[in-house]
Amino acid sequence: MISEKGCCASRNHRARLERRRSYRSPKNVAEGTVDRYNRGLMIVARILVAMVFILNGFGIINQAIPAKEMMERGVPAAIVPLFMIAGRLLEIVAGFGLALGLFPRWCALALFAFLLPATFISHSFWLAAGTPQFQGQLINFSKNVAIWGGLIFIAGTSIQPSLLPRR
Repeated sequence: MISEKGCCASRNHRARLERRRSYRSPKNVAEGTVDRYNRGLMIVARILVAMVFILNGFGIINQAIPAKEMMERGVPAAIVPLFMIAGRLLEIVAGFGLALGLFPRWCALALFAFLLPATFISHSFWLAAGTPQFQGQLINFSKNVAIWGGLIFIAGTSIQPSLLPRR
């Protein structure tokens, strides 16, 4: 005979569904619990965004053109090397911090603050209108804008799992 609450199997099924729903609810995410799947996705996303900055910081991406563009835009030649070194240092430190989950919000904001003027200086596609460089500059500008979005998303996400062991 089945009671008013249903059979035992039905109650167990409802209980499992309720546990699953409560585990992934926005309330639990806000309280600090993130399931393994989302934790892994967040880490992979941060690493992918950070890779661009780490590679650029170590000079794997050629820096001669950005240095030349800075001088063309009026930055004194004497301080261009200082800006280049400071930029590389920021990209390396904040890039690794972002990838490892060490102060990811601050790292994302620092990289955003670095990338914003760099994009307008290095990829000013509007100055290349009507030239063969226009399309390349527009594409690179658009890529940087997409990276801005990723950095803003990382900075705005309250829970960021770390790759380092917990204490």
